[in-house]
Amino acid sequence: MKNIAKKLFALGITATLMLGCITACNANAKVNVKVNGSEVLNTELSTGSWKIEQLNNVGPEHKKYFEEAISQLDGYNGEPVALLGTQLVSGTNYAFLCKSTIKANNAMNSLMITYIYVDLSGKATFLKDERVVLPGTESDNGNVTGGWSYAESTEVTDKVKEVMEKTGATKDGKYFLPIAYVGSQVVAGTNHAILCKAAASSADLSTDKATLELVYVYEDLQGNCEITNTESIKLSVG
Repeated sequence: MKNIAKKLFALGITATLMLGCITACNANAKVNVKVNGSEVLNTELSTGSWKIEQLNNVGPEHKKYFEEAISQLDGYNGEPVALLGTQLVSGTNYAFLCKSTIKANNAMNSLMITYIYVDLSGKATFLKDERVVLPGTESDNGNVTGGWSYAESTEVTDKVKEVMEKTGATKDGKYFLPIAYVGSQVVAGTNHAILCKAAASSADLSTDKATLELVYVYEDLQGNCEITNTESIKLSVG
């Protein structure tokens, strides 16, 4: 398999907030990828005091805030599919996993982390987008070198659960709980990219000790599955 460089880069804009409303951090990523035996993947992003949500469904109140925030933008094309985390400031920052709603030919079908801020009066403001970049999808069509493609649906189906169960859902002292299916790559078998909550024990997966990891799983032609790599995803609005 070819060595693949992977970047996580920011899209969109950062909102201007009143002084004291938010503690911002600079987000710097350096990423190399190891999928099924190639180069090591490692991402480093600065982070604040984010809490990974125990329940990741997007409720009516979250959707209301999200829609208010993106109504300020022209041409926004994301739909929230999971609430990843919250950060208490003077108000609250929210991080959503969003999928593209663009249906035009040759449009990039991608996933983004979208950040919004809700002040103490309940007013929502868009902060920024970060696209989750799978290996080889840095070009405009999002489906090139390396053969990776984003999932049409992020749903954690019975198939996705089965893939994780076959791996034992653990690696390097961490346990994983799938939140969303991100994408796949057809090789001699299939590589899967699955966004998961991670913790030092299975009991901690539903507590504030959980973190976010992008988990790469190789499924061979006989259906055997192995976690080949994991990437720490740290939320930041800087």
